[in-house]
Amino acid sequence: MEILLLIVAAATWALMSVLVKKLSGNYSTLQITIMSAFVAIICLTPIVIVRRQVLMRIDFTSPLIISCLFCIGVVSTALAFIMWNKGLQLTSASISGLFYVIQPIVGTLLGWLLLQEQLTWGFLLGTVLIIGSVWLVTRFDV
Repeated sequence: MEILLLIVAAATWALMSVLVKKLSGNYSTLQITIMSAFVAIICLTPIVIVRRQVLMRIDFTSPLIISCLFCIGVVSTALAFIMWNKGLQLTSASISGLFYVIQPIVGTLLGWLLLQEQLTWGFLLGTVLIIGSVWLVTRFDV
């Protein structure tokens, strides 16, 4: 089931990248990001309504919860999407998709830097394979 969900996530991310590229000629990066947020709100609201019991247990007045929501909402989501959408305006969707596969490397390095997580030989091997594949595609236009 997890693999199916990962495939669906990759397909919808690719679809979003193509749609953002098509819209970038008519709308600004911020407008596209706001439209994306509204679509997400519409799609996720039914799930939130069904799972509202979970939300009722959270103290949204806690400074820790407020700061976490701010960091996730503004820095990790809004700012990242604005930068991604701007990148899509400046390059083709096929090239920008290559940068998507670099996210695990960045995430692991941030975990090592900020959370003192251990780097393994598997990470090194995966990094070499990912960077090698990106290099091959950009170098030889595979």
